[in-house]
Amino acid sequence: MRDLAKSAFSASLAMPLFGLQQMANLLRSPGEVDDALDHVAKAAEASLGGTLQRLFQIGDRVGNGAVDLAAKVLDPRLYDPEKIANLATALARRSAAGLQTALSGGSVAAFEELRNKIQVFLLVQQVAKLIGEAATPPFPLRKLVDAAYALGDFRALWAVEGLGHDYAESFFRQGIQPHGILSLEKTPDLPAKSLTMLNAGIGLGIVQNRLENLPPTPYEEVRRRVAEAIDLCRDNVRPGYFGAAVEQLGLYPQVFNQPILSSVDRAIREVAGAEAGEILGYFWHGVGRALFFSPINFLPCSDWQLFAMARQQAPDEAARLSAYAGVAWAYTVVNQRQPHIMAELLIGPHGAELARDGGFVNGLQSVLIMRQDVTPDAEDLIASYQRYQAKGCEQLWERLVRAPAEQALQVYHPALARHNHLGDIFRYQDLDALVGGLAKAGAAGAGGGGPR
Repeated sequence: MRDLAKSAFSASLAMPLFGLQQMANLLRSPGEVDDALDHVAKAAEASLGGTLQRLFQIGDRVGNGAVDLAAKVLDPRLYDPEKIANLATALARRSAAGLQTALSGGSVAAFEELRNKIQVFLLVQQVAKLIGEAATPPFPLRKLVDAAYALGDFRALWAVEGLGHDYAESFFRQGIQPHGILSLEKTPDLPAKSLTMLNAGIGLGIVQNRLENLPPTPYEEVRRRVAEAIDLCRDNVRPGYFGAAVEQLGLYPQVFNQPILSSVDRAIREVAGAEAGEILGYFWHGVGRALFFSPINFLPCSDWQLFAMARQQAPDEAARLSAYAGVAWAYTVVNQRQPHIMAELLIGPHGAELARDGGFVNGLQSVLIMRQDVTPDAEDLIASYQRYQAKGCEQLWERLVRAPAEQALQVYHPALARHNHLGDIFRYQDLDALVGGLAKAGAAGAGGGGPR
């Protein structure tokens, strides 16, 4: 029993620590991460013969590197009692979840999910090199869009967003205030399928330029920068895609400048006027999407903790629903090639909680609408959640995943594309009401639409 207890503890502790260790490795040698994850996933898969054997193998193989983790990972900036306490609490929660996952047979799925997340993280970092992007302007935008799609359907989505970011940034690097850079007049030859994520990337470049290294005080400066970012997003995106761009007001600070997050929320409420409610929805959706890529969530078994963190950060119910939708958005699209990950790690153990309101379903539907629009020929990816036969959570899967996915692809996407309102899906809202309202309007340009 002593050996079993030791191995169980080793497995439950090592699983979250391994993920944190890989985040440290990203800073030194990104190419080694996939090999390490493959090694662990294969070890877990080979151990599926029984609970005891599974615990011993996972504990032994993953735990080898846990002893020296502190020396490799801990940063002097963490030597703050409150931060250390928060990190310890988060690790403890992941440890408990790690043990439960190991006992329930979800070890392989946990490390597959971690691998997917890291692969996307690295892709975003390396997109310029992958598509042959020049270091200096001018950007041959259509040629680079084609190169992004040549990477394959799964990677194209992030490559196009990264290209949009770099395109916006190229103007700022030259000291040029961008104006209408994705307008139909200036970019008439862009394929329609690239527009959603190109506009999202443009928003990221704009928000980064305005909020990078911005301190939380004086607040008046934060307020001014947020107002400028909103105006620049509106001025530089195609009609119908404003939401895709302004959502980055939440995503960027959540990942890179958390101290200003509450000030950005306050500024939006003050400067956005009648649009404040909508823009706050986009903002909190971006926060939720970014939570998926927060360092502490690069630990296996962080699935439900993502939603717990969204709930804790959101100041009100509207913000929580958009943050939940953002988390679901990121989780769904990153794991789209392996729907069993969602079934085993999220819907099975936590589906009842997710079914209490529409946040999760809205995020799943919205990202599938986006995926169908961005890579319309990727049938295997688009239909992956519809085709998957979940075991052990059939009713929850039908209610939360399969039926909503079919509705998103068959009903919502055609209507939103026809009326040019695809940017509206970057926040939580009633998609039935949105599509119904567009149908009643009876014109493609109603409510902010226009030519794609």
